[in-house]
Amino acid sequence: VNQSARDLGILKRQHTLVDSDEQDEKIQAAKKSLTRIQDFNPNDLVQKDKFGQHSFEAAVVPASKITNLFKQLPSSNLDTFAALELNTVKTHADSAYNLFNEILDFDTDIGDIRNRQTQFIENIKASYQTYFTQLLPLVSYSVARTVDFNRLEGQGRAAIQSINDQTSILMKEIAEQQSEAARILNEIRKTSAERGVSEEAYHFQKEADGHKTEAEIWRTWTIRMSVAVCVYGISTLFIHKIPFIKPENSYEAVQLIAGKLIIFFVLAYGLAICARNFLSNRHNEIVNRHRQNSLMTYQSLVNAGGTPETRDVILNHAAASVYHLHDTGFTKSIDGGGNSSSSIVGLIPKVSLPTNSAG
Repeated sequence: VNQSARDLGILKRQHTLVDSDEQDEKIQAAKKSLTRIQDFNPNDLVQKDKFGQHSFEAAVVPASKITNLFKQLPSSNLDTFAALELNTVKTHADSAYNLFNEILDFDTDIGDIRNRQTQFIENIKASYQTYFTQLLPLVSYSVARTVDFNRLEGQGRAAIQSINDQTSILMKEIAEQQSEAARILNEIRKTSAERGVSEEAYHFQKEADGHKTEAEIWRTWTIRMSVAVCVYGISTLFIHKIPFIKPENSYEAVQLIAGKLIIFFVLAYGLAICARNFLSNRHNEIVNRHRQNSLMTYQSLVNAGGTPETRDVILNHAAASVYHLHDTGFTKSIDGGGNSSSSIVGLIPKVSLPTNSAG
């Protein structure tokens, strides 16, 4: 009995070794067939130099689909396949390679070339569905075995956290940029307002410069007329001693005196006109300088004013200073030109009075 048991164990071990060797042979055979179809280049099917117009260019695309399907099945995973699955891989890999090999061995001397060529191409197209159906479970198993889902989950969580961190940083940067943009916008508005006021003040500056130029001209003429009056006044003291002007009687003396007075008054009037124009242009220059300064300092005063009522008072004073019609120096206004055209009531800050509910 003991001898029989030992013999039975030996037979089992031998059978196990035989099964292991058969499994290894099946794995190697399946790998060989799979590698051969994976390494096959579908462009070799064209053979344009061999067949010319009867080349198999139409077979490249369906053949590429078949080879790509087999490439999704890694040969390293065949070690875990059972015998049935190994036979499936080998059978279909050999079948696909035989289809390709028939095209490579295509003989143009046999039968209808066009019909045979079309038949081979259709066989390749139709075989893809069969290969796909049979290999899909094996490809899915290989992908599931190859992919480390825990690693992918960790990478996904890390990616999500990185996205959240970057989003927080971006939101913070956006908020800072919005604050900076708001500050810049306020500065632009302030600068625009000041520039607008400066541009309006330029009109008064231009007018003041014009009056200054005119005042310089009239001052020159005033000096000239003053010199002319003085020279004439001095010359009149000795003009009666000139022989052909010297009066011979009382009538001629009266005419000489009257002529002197007329010329003197004309010169004196010209001097008065020149002096008046000089003073008037100087006056208008000063007035326009004052208006220019009022506009230039208005914004600073408004910014310094704390309450809207105070700003209204500043606005009223600035408007009165700028738009009030001052004396031109050529004519005098009835009110004397010194009073503001705005009512004193308009300069009083607006204060809300409490209403009496009792009426």
